[in-house]
Amino acid sequence: MSTISSPAVLSNTINTGYSTVWASLYDTDMLVPQIWGEIVKLYGPGIGLLEFLYMAGSIVPIAGPTKKLFEELSLVRLVTTEGASGAVAPAAAWTLHLSLADFSGTTDNAYLSVKDIIVVPAKYVTKNSVKVTKPSLWQVTAIDTTDTTGKSYTLYGLDALDRINVTIPTGTKLMVTGGAYANGVQGGSPKSSGWQTRLFYCSTRRQNWAIMGSQQSNQRYYETLRGGGTGIFTKATMECDFLLSKYINDDIMLGQLLTAATALNQTDRDGNSVKPTNTLGLIGHLVDGGMKQYYTTSYQYSDFDDIKPLLLSQGITGRNVNFFMGSELYKQLENSGLDFKKEFAGGTTYGNIGEIDASLKFIHKNGVQTTFKELPSFSDPTAYGATAFDDYFTGMGFICPDVDVTVRGSMEEPAAFKMKNLALGYKNYNGENRTRINKVLPGVANIGQVPSDIAVDTYDDVRGEMLSEYALIVLHRNQMVLVQSDAIL
Repeated sequence: MSTISSPAVLSNTINTGYSTVWASLYDTDMLVPQIWGEIVKLYGPGIGLLEFLYMAGSIVPIAGPTKKLFEELSLVRLVTTEGASGAVAPAAAWTLHLSLADFSGTTDNAYLSVKDIIVVPAKYVTKNSVKVTKPSLWQVTAIDTTDTTGKSYTLYGLDALDRINVTIPTGTKLMVTGGAYANGVQGGSPKSSGWQTRLFYCSTRRQNWAIMGSQQSNQRYYETLRGGGTGIFTKATMECDFLLSKYINDDIMLGQLLTAATALNQTDRDGNSVKPTNTLGLIGHLVDGGMKQYYTTSYQYSDFDDIKPLLLSQGITGRNVNFFMGSELYKQLENSGLDFKKEFAGGTTYGNIGEIDASLKFIHKNGVQTTFKELPSFSDPTAYGATAFDDYFTGMGFICPDVDVTVRGSMEEPAAFKMKNLALGYKNYNGENRTRINKVLPGVANIGQVPSDIAVDTYDDVRGEMLSEYALIVLHRNQMVLVQSDAIL
């Protein structure tokens, strides 16, 4: 006769309803996790100068590690006095000394020549003991070439009654114009001008990514949520691309030329010591060669009156400018505009019922139309908006005339073309395009988006590298205005 056995009938039924007591015993394993249907990005990417340059189409190719710019300076210039003039009697000779800065290395080539006329402001001149109301003209008749500290010039007033009654201080910049000639006489001295050059240096920025084998084949919620992607490959490459763009953005704003001798050198595949490349950023360009406007406490509506004189000082005839700025400066402008409206624009509508519209998109004042463009990247709490900077970036701005600049092309393509004051030049020539190189370095890991028939080594992973080589090109930086709080001074 056979022997049998069977397991006991199990039961966990208890004397209670489906209450919280019951739920605390069984919900841990049975409840379906409730997942929100998208990945929530806690921090936005922001928009920097790089994105504005792309939107403006200010992208050009360059074909070398540097781009040389020839700048033609003003053909006309002022002269600077060296030493006070003293009083000069009517019909008497005025001996004028010029600053050594007016001479280009020798004492023989200042701008002022025999027969030229110096225009003396009316405030220094009297006529018959009465202050004149128009400038006085004084013509150069001779130059003392034996003066070793810089030529001394002999001048006489065209009006024999004009007297330099108020001493012209040393360091005064005076206007020069062409002289008066008698018919049949010898002409004066010729004038000539040259060029100066500026180099824009290329900068290289890189970022890489890596995925270990078996990570891509793990199923994650990331693949099913809105805002997600196809596994870790998508996440890794997108983050790499974002970081490279951030590095470029930072470089074209903050970049400094590399002057360290060898401390920062790196080695190539053959062990050679190679100096890193770096471009000069916009702030560096404006500090070195741009106009400056420093506001006190906050930017006022009246501060817009200063823009036109700045433009005129550089011979700019255009009257449309773009004003890029941080969030704090933008707030000050809105508040200033709102206060102005409240005080002077009676009957102005600030918005529909239940709302106030204090937005400020542009201002037309003193003949100049200024369009505002906020740079969100200046408020990035992980970068420019860090508390350590205070309001250095959020309170900063720069004004750029909205004009096309005609420039000559490269030696290979000499045709002239138009571009804005700001441009980003990517290294791209002769079949090598270094605008945005994206290369995959496959190991033995097999990921669908990566060719699986070649491996560069036997590691169970996949790696990648992104690289850009570029230079920030700033044309007519003297025509741009750096706007900062005077608290930085």
